[in-house]
Amino acid sequence: MSSSIFLKKKKRSAVLLDKHHSIRLLKTNKKRIVNKRNNKIKGFEQLLVKELNEEMISTSNSTVNEISENLNTVVIEGLPVTFLLKLGKEFFSDLEAVKYYYNSKHEDFYKNRSLLEESLQSSINNASSEEQLKVSEFISNK
Repeated sequence: MSSSIFLKKKKRSAVLLDKHHSIRLLKTNKKRIVNKRNNKIKGFEQLLVKELNEEMISTSNSTVNEISENLNTVVIEGLPVTFLLKLGKEFFSDLEAVKYYYNSKHEDFYKNRSLLEESLQSSINNASSEEQLKVSEFISNK
């Protein structure tokens, strides 16, 4: 029995010593100890940032997928221009931004990626749900 009481007291004193040590590290002005404390803090910060980034990436991927499925909208941002042009020629060949993208005589449309994306996005949003499904399948089979 006395040994278990002794171990409990020893554990308590170890915890108290650890607390006093950490408090001492916070209150000291010695350069070596301050640098040691700052390095520990930086290490913890880097670990936390890595963990938070991983969590944010996993949650953002799932939320982006859920949002795009719930709204039935197809997102075309970030796709290559050649793929956007193939998409436009396949489904929306009457769009001027698709027709005149490489035509230098039409300065408004000539290599204007933002106009191409905007016109394709608005056309997709205005299309019927069946066409939107076909477009999303086309994009996923890219």
